[in-house]
Amino acid sequence: EKKDEQEELEQKEASVPKELLASPPPGSRFILRILPMQATCYASVEEIKAVSTLLLKRFLPKFQTILSKGSKEITFKLEIKRRLCAHLKSMQVIEAITPLVLGGVEEVPGYTFKVNLSNPDFSVRIEMCKGLCGISILPREDWYKNFNLAELINPS
Repeated sequence: EKKDEQEELEQKEASVPKELLASPPPGSRFILRILPMQATCYASVEEIKAVSTLLLKRFLPKFQTILSKGSKEITFKLEIKRRLCAHLKSMQVIEAITPLVLGGVEEVPGYTFKVNLSNPDFSVRIEMCKGLCGISILPREDWYKNFNLAELINPS
């Protein structure tokens, strides 16, 4: 039952940008960006590494458009945003997460992973603010103008 609730929540999360594209609401000056976070944790290298590992194992096997593209090479990028987070440097997180992905994900056997910052197949998005961290694993087609609502509802 809990698994069904989680899958329903994931489907609803994925449908929000699509619904905005189909029938855009009036503009808002209070909500500028929606950041998709699949998990939160304390902003420490150990916790970010543990949560990222769980998310990679959980979500990568579900990205059928990536897995069915014919190539055995999957590209990714790390997106790290820090706000008011002096105790943790971006490079520390990069050095901890990149080997996790490059080493391969056992739930996706037979694929090799490579960094591609300009046009990756998926992104590991890590947002840190003070002591809190939000992490998401997103395929390229779900980026929707980088989650900027003003750009999303503007047809130009």
